[in-house]
Amino acid sequence: MKRISPIRTRQTDAPALLELKTSLQTTQSALNNAYTAFDYASDPELTEACIFEIRALQSRMNYLVRQIKELETCAATAAGVQGGGRVRWI
Repeated sequence: MKRISPIRTRQTDAPALLELKTSLQTTQSALNNAYTAFDYASDPELTEACIFEIRALQSRMNYLVRQIKELETCAATAAGVQGGGRVRWI
């Protein structure tokens, strides 16, 4: 399983960005639980259900990461980091 670094939040983050980051952390925790359930599933139907849950959570994480990157880019642009400036996303 791929490990993802903790999400850093800043006091200057917009409320929408903080909400997205919190949701991402919650989804990461749920994904870890889904992987654990998959590891212990013995019934084929339960294994299939775990796979569907893992795929759904991965899709949700991808969506949240895209939204966070977009908001951070918009915030950096609004703060005057344009053109040559680079936004760092962790």
